[in-house]
Formats: sequence, C-alpha cells, structure tokens
Amino acid sequence: MRTGQRSRLYPDVLDTLKALRAAQVRIAVVTNKEQRFTTTVLMVHGIRHYFDMVVAGDTLAAKKPDPLPVQYCLDALKVPASRALFVGDSEIDVATARAAGVPVWAVPYGYNHGKPIALAAPDRIVPTIAAVAEAMHAGADQRHVA
Repeated sequence: MRTGQRSRLYPDVLDTLKALRAAQVRIAVVTNKEQRFTTTVLMVHGIRHYFDMVVAGDTLAAKKPDPLPVQYCLDALKVPASRALFVGDSEIDVATARAAGVPVWAVPYGYNHGKPIALAAPDRIVPTIAAVAEAMHAGADQRHVA
C-alpha cells in the first residue's frame, strides 16, 4: 500500500509538534479522512506519537463540521473548551470549532478549496503553523491544541 507516500508535511510541522510536546501541550488530530488513511499518513511521517488522540471521519457517528469529534477530544483529554485551541486550514475547521465553542486559529494555506481563510472569520490567522507554538511560548496563549 502506498497510502501516505505522496503526502508531505507542511514546513515547520515537525518542529511545531516538538515544541508543543516539550511544553506539555496535549494535541489531537480531528480529520474527516478515514482512520486507516490518517494513521498510515501519521506513521509514514513519523509523527503519530506526538498526538494524544486521533479522531478520524469514521471514528464517531458524526464528523466535521459537527462538533462531536472536538467534544469527544475535549472530554477524553479533560480539557474545557475555553482552554482548547482548534488550529485549522479550512472553513469547515472554523465552523467545527465554533460549533464546539472552541477558539480557532487558521493558517492561510492548506485545504480550503482556493478560498481565502479570512472569509471563514477565524479568531486569528497565523502565517505558519510555527506561529502557534511561538505564541504559546511567548505566553500569548496557554491552550491545548486540536
């Protein structure tokens, strides 16, 4: 099976995961992709161990933009929505976070069908994923990331 071999990590993803883990931030993946594919991609890139939870599109009865996957993570990790942060790259991510009552930051690249992420009105747009760890390190936000 070649699943995951064509995928590439965006710049700064590995360093950001390392920084968040070093800061003891709990991290979850919430995706609409199938569990089998998601796990394979995370394993191929050697990053599965950075995540406390992985909730895929076929893990629960509902998927994004329904808030259930995020609420499931919050409950399992014992993190209140007010202490969580959803970082995404699409209007579906923003809608999911809003429905779950979780603050949401977005990167301007990724899976948003060519539309500017600003149109989805996230709480903050960060230029790269590294900016999330930098903001947390600077004390701007002490949250857990989904």
